[in-house]
Amino acid sequence: MSAEPSIAREVATRQETMFAMFVGPGLHTSRAALAVASGIPESTLRDWAHGAAMPLHGALVLSKFLPPAAINMLTEPAGKRLVDAEEAEANWDGFAAKTAGLTAEICEARSDGVITHVERERLRKRTREVIAEAQSLVGTG
Repeated sequence: MSAEPSIAREVATRQETMFAMFVGPGLHTSRAALAVASGIPESTLRDWAHGAAMPLHGALVLSKFLPPAAINMLTEPAGKRLVDAEEAEANWDGFAAKTAGLTAEICEARSDGVITHVERERLRKRTREVIAEAQSLVGTG
């Protein structure tokens, strides 16, 4: 049996989760603001948020307006991550602060001996952010 249906299901699930985590009131951006910035109709964004298949070009356009961790959620089922082709000046101090913060969050979550499902999801989100930033520091080659 091909792995394609499994990956397709996982991508669809992650797509819905990505929109729930990054697009909406109090999140990275609102759907209306993302529609204006990206030029993608709000109705299309709503459809994608509810699981309609998003074409690759849609994900690439959104990658300009959402954090790399958001788009990486879509590519992780295939073992891929998004990395900018242009190298930016590395902010090693900022990265060190983020990794130290993540380490502190892990220690705090483990302080009672158990990481709850709520803590696990929060740590996964923060870890995705740290991974995306690490990849941007090392570039593509």
